[in-house]
Amino acid sequence: MNLFIRLEVELFMFDNHGSTLIESLFAFEIFITVIIIFVGLFSVLYQKEKHIQENYQMILEKESEYIYSQDYMSLIEMVLR
Repeated sequence: MNLFIRLEVELFMFDNHGSTLIESLFAFEIFITVIIIFVGLFSVLYQKEKHIQENYQMILEKESEYIYSQDYMSLIEMVLR
């Protein structure tokens, strides 16, 4: 009986090594997926931030053109429209 229990424990340990390898590969896959998602999100965030900065600079240029080219009454009318 003792030999049977010992064989069962050894078989369980042998099976556990295989599942540990599969579990570690699965965890590695999840880790790589999370890294890829973060890199993708940071890339999109950088592109959006760059686009926002370009739009802001364009708005500042247009505002400076309006300020120097028009009088204040026409600026107020343009804002109120």
